[in-house]
Amino acid sequence: MELLRVTGLSYGYNSHIPVLEDICFSLGEGGCLCVAGANGSGKSTLLELIAGCIKGASGEILIRGEPVTRKTPGERRKTGMVFQDPDNQLFMPTIWEDVAFGVMHRGVSAGEGRQRALAALAAVGAEHLADRPPYKLSGGEKQRAAIATALILEPEILLLDEPTAALDPRARRNIISLLQTLDCAKIIAGHDLDMMLDLAGETLFLHQGRIAAHGKAAELLRDEPFLRNIGLELPLSLAPCKDH
Repeated sequence: MELLRVTGLSYGYNSHIPVLEDICFSLGEGGCLCVAGANGSGKSTLLELIAGCIKGASGEILIRGEPVTRKTPGERRKTGMVFQDPDNQLFMPTIWEDVAFGVMHRGVSAGEGRQRALAALAAVGAEHLADRPPYKLSGGEKQRAAIATALILEPEILLLDEPTAALDPRARRNIISLLQTLDCAKIIAGHDLDMMLDLAGETLFLHQGRIAAHGKAAELLRDEPFLRNIGLELPLSLAPCKDH
C-alpha cells in the first residue's frame, strides 16, 4: 500500500538558485528507498521537505493522502528525521533525556519519558547508554542514539541523512545491520553506495536537483558510465581490483 507520494516537487532558495526541480516518486509501507547524488544535488533538502522542516516548495508531498506542510504538525509526526551529524540531535545531559525530549515536549511525564526512551534505545541495541552523556559516546553509539530519538516518536517513515558518514568500518556495519531490522519505511540519503546495495530495493539518483534515474539498486549501482556522469563512482564492492 502506498504510504508516501511526492509529485512535482520543486524548491529553491530564491528564483535564481533552484535546488530541486520536478521530483516525483512514491514509497510503500515498510519500503526502503535510497537517495544518492553528489554534493549539492539536493538530497538533504529533499529529506527536510518530506519531514516538514522547511517550507516554500511547489508541488505536493502526501503521507497517506494528506499533505505535509509546516502548518500540519500532526503530519510531521509521521516522519522521524536523523540528521547527518548526530551531535545536532544530542544536547541533553544524558542520552535518555535526549531520546525522551520529543515525547516529553508533548507533555509526557519524566517517568514515562524515561521508560519510552529505554524502549527506543533497546530497539537500537543501546539501552546501556541511557545514563551516559553524549560527549562520552563513540560515533557509532551517537548514531544509534540519534536514531532512537526519531524512533521514540513512532514514525511511519524514518528519514536518514548520511547515516554511515564518519563511522569506522565496524560501526558502519553495525548501523547497516540495525537499519535492516527496522520495520518502518525508510528513506536514506548519502554517498555510501555499498550501503545502498545492502539496504535498498530501489535507488533514486539526483543530479543538479533533478532525478537522473530511479530504479532497482542492483542494476543502477552497477552502471559505471551513468555513475561517473553524475559525479559518483562504482560501489567499492563492485570496483575492479587493480594490480600494483
